[in-house]
Amino acid sequence: MTNLKAICDSVADLPMFRADTQTGIYARQLVTATFRELFRFEYPNTKWLNGGLIPISSTVNEGATEYSWVEMDHSGRAELVADGATDIPFADVAGRNNLRGIKTLAVGVRYSRQDVRTARMQGLFEIASEKAAAAREAMDRTLDDLIRSGDGAAGLDGVVNQPGIIVAAAGTGNWQAATAAQIVADMTTAINAVINGSDGVEVPNTVVMDVASYTRVSTLQNSTASDITVLQYLQRAFPMIQRWDWEQGMATVSAAAGPAVLIYRNDPSRVRAVMPMMMQAVPPQQSGLCFTLSFESRFGGVMTPRPRSILRLDGV
Repeated sequence: MTNLKAICDSVADLPMFRADTQTGIYARQLVTATFRELFRFEYPNTKWLNGGLIPISSTVNEGATEYSWVEMDHSGRAELVADGATDIPFADVAGRNNLRGIKTLAVGVRYSRQDVRTARMQGLFEIASEKAAAAREAMDRTLDDLIRSGDGAAGLDGVVNQPGIIVAAAGTGNWQAATAAQIVADMTTAINAVINGSDGVEVPNTVVMDVASYTRVSTLQNSTASDITVLQYLQRAFPMIQRWDWEQGMATVSAAAGPAVLIYRNDPSRVRAVMPMMMQAVPPQQSGLCFTLSFESRFGGVMTPRPRSILRLDGV
């Protein structure tokens, strides 16, 4: 068999076959076995879109072009007054309506009748389903990026750049060269900034880092006298933070387009992504011998009724 394959491989170089390069390919196929399985490329997990890192809300009607929410605040304090006083201090309420726009995202696929026949001949996949899966992947990756970072030109804010969130700079300046004590100090200051800045109302329960920062804290020994990592120490020091995770897109979200850490309370009353319509298919259209299949989603950005429950730590 080895000698036969060598002969077939040399067919394309023989003078009698040089006028038709395909002949060598056909000869080679006589001795080449193809696995009857399909190997697909894998893409990063869409952690923001899958609802693990931030709640996804689909309660807004898909026909809406805008949505809003009302914030209500109380003000005033009681004071010590004399018996029979008339200058009694008043408490009051204040409200604000927040209005946001909703945008349409679309992606399409195209294939011909010959593509269908060729795929059927291969017997490994069905072309329409495979291309629909590609469209789903394209849509999901775009939505995942929008939930994290938004699109300023489109008026969509992501979770890392919401108006009103706390933005702080790490005192260390570079976690890749920082000591364990410096990293712990940066995280302690940041977590306490959320708690103290809200008088204890906001208590974070989630931390999301870029891959390099997460790798650093999960492998760096906390001290020479300790057998735990910095991450394990932080988990014990702040038990209210239930999820410590990484997400590759966090590597470019700081003000300087560098890595950042997001510390926040993962709660729909504090933050949520607004998705009036998940991806839906438009009926396929045929033009000549080709088919076009389009898909659309409706996205309203990220809303933060309590933006001070979120802190972005830059400069890590």
